[in-house]
Order: sequence, then C-alpha cells, then structure tokens
Amino acid sequence: RNHVIAIIIIILFAVLAAVSFGIWKLIHMVRQGWSVQSGTSSSSSSSQEIVD
Repeated sequence: RNHVIAIIIIILFAVLAAVSFGIWKLIHMVRQGWSVQSGTSSSSSSSQEIVD
C-alpha cells in the first residue's frame, strides 16, 4: 500500500513539473512575440535585452 502512495506522489510531481514547464515556455514565447511586435527597427534589440 505504501508503494501505491509513493507512485501517486511521483506521478503528481512529474505532472506538476510538466505543467509548470509548459506555462513557462508559453510565457517565454508570448514575451518574445511582444518584443518583436513592439520593437520595429533599432529598438528591437534593446527591448529583447529588457525582456531577458
């Protein structure tokens, strides 16, 4: 019975890690899209540095 609880906890931890990584990746992509849209020519490099 104890290994069932341990396996469930490990699976929940893996799911939580995957969800948090997916959210971080999504936010990173959205920020890159915003920096590309907001910076037109010379200001694009400075806005990307601020985002990073």
